[in-house]
Amino acid sequence: MEKRFLKLRNTRSLNEGCSKLRFRRSKQNRKLKANMESLREDMAEISGQQRRIKDGQMELRRSFEEIESQCDQLNKETSLILRQTLYNQQRLCLIFKILKAREDNDFAMATEHTRFLRELMKQNMGSNI
Repeated sequence: MEKRFLKLRNTRSLNEGCSKLRFRRSKQNRKLKANMESLREDMAEISGQQRRIKDGQMELRRSFEEIESQCDQLNKETSLILRQTLYNQQRLCLIFKILKAREDNDFAMATEHTRFLRELMKQNMGSNI
């Protein structure tokens, strides 16, 4: 029986089986390597896209900060112009009252308005509008 068992184990058939197995494994390994390489390329592309998105977000943030700074500057300038306009309107009102009082020969009222105008101008010089 031992001889018979030995005869059944043909080395040729064993080598053929191993060869087919190796071929299958190497084919699977090549597919696996190809898949891994494809995944690496995809990951590199995704990484590049994420970097571009991050750079874009940083650029937008800088742009918004610049716009916000310009908006603040415009608000300050607008406020200054508004104060100057109010000051000029008060001065013109007093000047017209002075002229009207002089036209009506009411010199006491003209003197009073002139004094108010001088005080207003002193206040303006002190606050440096």
